[in-house]
Amino acid sequence: MDEAELRAWLERDRLEARRWPTEALVGRLAVVLRRHQHEQARLLGLREVELACLQLVDRPRAISMTALAERLGLSRAATTAVVDRLVALGRAVRWQDEEDRRRTVVAAVAPPGETAPWRRLTEQLAARQDGFTDDELRVVARWIVAMGDELHVRAAGLTDARDRLARRDRPTTARTNLYSSVDSDHGLS
Repeated sequence: MDEAELRAWLERDRLEARRWPTEALVGRLAVVLRRHQHEQARLLGLREVELACLQLVDRPRAISMTALAERLGLSRAATTAVVDRLVALGRAVRWQDEEDRRRTVVAAVAPPGETAPWRRLTEQLAARQDGFTDDELRVVARWIVAMGDELHVRAAGLTDARDRLARRDRPTTARTNLYSSVDSDHGLS
């Protein structure tokens, strides 16, 4: 083994050793987040996608239906159905944007006497981070943003792949040339 091969081997080994924390941490975080989301949705009598929708629209400013559909990874029609149910449950409101009448925006509302449960979670998690230094939190934030960006890119790719498969599997009808019968009748084909 020459020096270049040895360096390449050591680099591969180093990268493999660095991979385990990512796999372990992302895997563990994904499992606990999924479970928490599932239990929170059950407690509120919602589907998980409805809870995800509420979390996205629970902001100081309303969000457009188009942006909401993109963030949820759903079609506009599916997003409309989710928002319809949340409006019927009194957990969301929607209206036409005053500046652009073609744009519909949606926002979360809490039923009387209830605050959004994810706000309490955020407060509890913020209290847990008090034991970390600002430098440690910056590193954690940088790691989470990097992992989140990669997951966002992967999710978009999976959505594109799903859409391509749906188009491929969709029943097709034979396409005919508007002039094919005329051309064949006159020997022009």
